[in-house]
Amino acid sequence: MNQSITILIWLLPIVFMIHDFEEIIFFKSWINKNRNYLYENFPKITNKLLPRYDKLSTAGFALAVAEEFVLLSLITVFSIIFNNYFLWLAVFMGFSIHLIMHIALGIIIKRYIPSIATSFIVLVYCIYTLYILLSNNIFSIPEIVLWTIIGLVLMGVNLLFAHKLGESLGK
Repeated sequence: MNQSITILIWLLPIVFMIHDFEEIIFFKSWINKNRNYLYENFPKITNKLLPRYDKLSTAGFALAVAEEFVLLSLITVFSIIFNNYFLWLAVFMGFSIHLIMHIALGIIIKRYIPSIATSFIVLVYCIYTLYILLSNNIFSIPEIVLWTIIGLVLMGVNLLFAHKLGESLGK
């Protein structure tokens, strides 16, 4: 793998944290300020999600993010060491789709949500990295599709674990 691609791979944990700092800093106060708006405009979703988020303190949310960051960093390091990037690709694609979901959510609820500003910025890195990976034939389209699906499943399972971990801090 050439050096410029290796740098793009190493950047993933950094851009992840740039994005998640915005969420950690603004999430709880945003929920409190927008609670009524969310209940009025999206009652079904809000009734299911807000009680879960209420169990998560800022410190608990930061712990959940820290767990994700450590896992992402380990996957990045082991990918570089063992020169095997499929699991890294899974996490990268899951993260990229996560950013798109934040942007879509902001559009749907028609207001700023914590993470949307950095989602736009970090998505530029993701699009550029995907372009470089494809143009250098690092991965094929079928590999990207397969590892994206794997990444979304892994991300969903880990998100549940990370949130449970974060909730345990609040108890």
